[in-house]
Amino acid sequence: MNHFLKSVVYTGIIVIGSHFPGYVAWADEMTSAEAKPRVITVTSGGAGGSLVLGGTVVPEKIVNLTAQMPGDVDFVAGSEGDAFKQGQALIALDTQSLRAKREQAVSQLASAEAAYRNSLVQYEHELRNPNSQANSMLGGAPSLFGMFSDPARSMMGQGNPGLERHSNLYGQGVQIETARNSVDQARAALRELDESLENAVSYAPFDGVILKRMVEQGDIVQPGMPLVSFADITRLQIRVEVPTRLLKVIKAGGTIQAKLDGAAQPVNVVVDRIFPMADAGGHTTTAKFDLPQAIEAHSGMYAEIILPDPDSRKSALPVIPESAIVWRGSMPAVFQVADNGSLKLRLIRIDELPANGVVHVISGIKVGDNILANPASNTRASQ
Repeated sequence: MNHFLKSVVYTGIIVIGSHFPGYVAWADEMTSAEAKPRVITVTSGGAGGSLVLGGTVVPEKIVNLTAQMPGDVDFVAGSEGDAFKQGQALIALDTQSLRAKREQAVSQLASAEAAYRNSLVQYEHELRNPNSQANSMLGGAPSLFGMFSDPARSMMGQGNPGLERHSNLYGQGVQIETARNSVDQARAALRELDESLENAVSYAPFDGVILKRMVEQGDIVQPGMPLVSFADITRLQIRVEVPTRLLKVIKAGGTIQAKLDGAAQPVNVVVDRIFPMADAGGHTTTAKFDLPQAIEAHSGMYAEIILPDPDSRKSALPVIPESAIVWRGSMPAVFQVADNGSLKLRLIRIDELPANGVVHVISGIKVGDNILANPASNTRASQ
């Protein structure tokens, strides 16, 4: 098996053998190195091949935190790989000037509220004491001037107690409304400053680690600038661009084989999500596959997804069980069984990685040949 994994690896898309129900049982029967050698007849694939798609291991949850306001970076919590709990501060901007403005806003709000309360008191006083402002000039005593001026004012339509009272109350109402508006404006200014203070700190949205830090202490940032990439690496996925013609062979919740870079054996992954929009240029669609949590993997590493390809042209190639292959150095070979029972060692050319325990053979043997399905380690060709 180790030799087999040294076979040719292509960049991009690799076509290999895949699902052949008639041959899957071979691997199950070859459970013991001491099993009696068995002769099988080579047949063609028939059911099509598979497509190996290169992808990348990514976290299931990843966010890029950006600056929400301009300012100087005052605090950086950690570096790449450091873990944080949800709600812990990751990046903080300098808020000294904001806090000074907030103190001023608090003072302005207090003054506006005091003016509003005073206007209410004046209005209430006017309701209880009509013409209080006129009477207060002489302590409430009638003036000599008023004895002669009141009749003249009445003749001109002035001095009407009802009209004056209405005018005074209206003026007090305007003052109340103005004071109320001032309070609302002061409160809005204070809320805006509080929001700015909150936006000055970027918090961990969930338990995770810093994948990449884009700023250092003392840097000047503007709204929208990236600060840190943060992710939950306890759940990993493989992100792959799948040709649109193969979307029919995968569906959410289905199981597909995958192979991680450096791993000896493939693993089963679950189709998590198939993005609805295809790339118009490459005619591919992004798909994500959930890795088992017990699998050792790292974000950013290379991985491959093995998808069934019913349109593969390799259905006519000879197919043999992986257990039939013996290695002579770096060259794969099989033991061909002649009609008289003698064995001949045939070097073969195989097609990339095995899939489901079977291998496509490009050259060296043909359909109809008899070979040993499970040669023992001491098997030798006939003299």
